[in-house]
Amino acid sequence: MQAPFLYPSLHVPTLLIVYQVVATLMMIVTLGGAWGARGRHGLWLWAAAFAVIALAQLLRAVLVGIAAPTGLLYIGHIGGVISSGLVLLAVRAFLGLRLHWPPVAVFVGLAALASALVAITGLATWVSLSLTLAASGVLRFFALLPILRAWHKQGGFALGLMMIDLALSVAAHLLRAGTSTPAFAGSAEQAAAINSLWLLVFIVLLIGQAFAVLLLVNSELQRSLWSMIEIDPLTGLFNRRGLRNRADRLRQRGLRAKADAGLVVAMIDFDHFKQINDRHGHAAGDVVLKGLGQLLLSHLRPNDLAVRMGGEEFAVVWQELGEADALRLAERLRQSVEDEVFSTDAGTIKVTVSVGIAMPRSQEEALDDLLGRADAALYKAKRAGRNRVEQAY
Repeated sequence: MQAPFLYPSLHVPTLLIVYQVVATLMMIVTLGGAWGARGRHGLWLWAAAFAVIALAQLLRAVLVGIAAPTGLLYIGHIGGVISSGLVLLAVRAFLGLRLHWPPVAVFVGLAALASALVAITGLATWVSLSLTLAASGVLRFFALLPILRAWHKQGGFALGLMMIDLALSVAAHLLRAGTSTPAFAGSAEQAAAINSLWLLVFIVLLIGQAFAVLLLVNSELQRSLWSMIEIDPLTGLFNRRGLRNRADRLRQRGLRAKADAGLVVAMIDFDHFKQINDRHGHAAGDVVLKGLGQLLLSHLRPNDLAVRMGGEEFAVVWQELGEADALRLAERLRQSVEDEVFSTDAGTIKVTVSVGIAMPRSQEEALDDLLGRADAALYKAKRAGRNRVEQAY
């Protein structure tokens, strides 16, 4: 079979050196990031993926220089499979998924063994190359799947870039496995020329992968910083800033859905909380505050919000809830607090709360107005004897 046209051949030794240098630089940058982030986000695994490529190419170059047995030159092919296995593990680590080391290790080991057998039996180099490229494509495909799910759920440029790079990488590995063969190219020389072009593509994809990793880690750090700004450190609930940001999103979602009801706010305050701190100490008071936070979370639906407004004052924001249901949920929450026994180092403590509810006058009612009316209803409950629910009108 003759190739329909001649493929231009690039200088493969130069491309391999560039590939090795790029992998080394990416390894150094990722190692620095992993050190600074204390290994979070799977960065040690990303660094190892780059390191394997760099070391495999370095070893291949050294073996070529000393005229080592041809079988040892397949180390570059095997290094590619190991690197792809590490990419799969790094993706799962970044997303907080189980790593599944054993099946990945077995698959990589079988691919490496097959490549070694090709070398031992003296088959053509392209056989090992195609086999290991196909195995790498499979591993990267399984790395792509969770990234696709994460991007569909979260969106974002960094996840999108990693998704695109992995998708192109899967396609490139599988296409290179099929096109870098004499059967496709028409001759061994043309197969080598095609392979040289694919090496250039792989260098670009390697750079894209490194940028995607750095952007992913940067976006994760930014998300962590925003969480620190919006989350109350004691209870793990949203603070006032977090409430405003999330409430605005819930309101916009309701407007897009053309829902009739708006946000319902319940203000919650401990009765005689100062006495707990005076009698049992502030450490016991903190335990009670954390306990109430957990109780609030246990009473929420997926789109509801629980907030620590400050001190011993909390709030719950419900979406698309009728008046009767809001009163029922508020009363259930009040009763659950009254029934709860909080265990502290100073002994067990029982508390009660007062609750004020504000139903929306319109879907566009300002959050501050809702909070103000709920707060007024809360103080009405305090004046009426505490441990009760009152509604704002």
